[in-house]
Amino acid sequence: MRTFNKYNVSPKADRTCDGIVFDSKFEMKAYELLRDNLGKQYFTLSPKYELQPKFRDSAGKAIRCITYVGDFLVTYNNKEYVVDTKGMETPVFKMKEKMFKYIYSKDIIKIKSKKRMLEFITLIKNEKEF
Repeated sequence: MRTFNKYNVSPKADRTCDGIVFDSKFEMKAYELLRDNLGKQYFTLSPKYELQPKFRDSAGKAIRCITYVGDFLVTYNNKEYVVDTKGMETPVFKMKEKMFKYIYSKDIIKIKSKKRMLEFITLIKNEKEF
């Protein structure tokens, strides 16, 4: 019988590809689709964006920076797409998405299914808007 951890994430072996452990099986499948249909040279894993810099409050306490880490940064035909594979959008993600749009003036492409990932790949390969 398979057991899941307290976060309902499948075992590492089920979400590992090319020696990379992904956060979910779906993120791993998205990686495989990008790798097989575009090529590794057209995307990077886990792009990190600063949404608020670190600072010290009036009492001198250090406050950490707020960051957003996407799943993939796809660069194709001189266009960049920040891609996030989502099963469910949490309130924290929704807040960070708003901050990201405000600071970087970009949308986060949210992919929720294999079909949608294939549509995304096809559209960018044909130089159409997603």
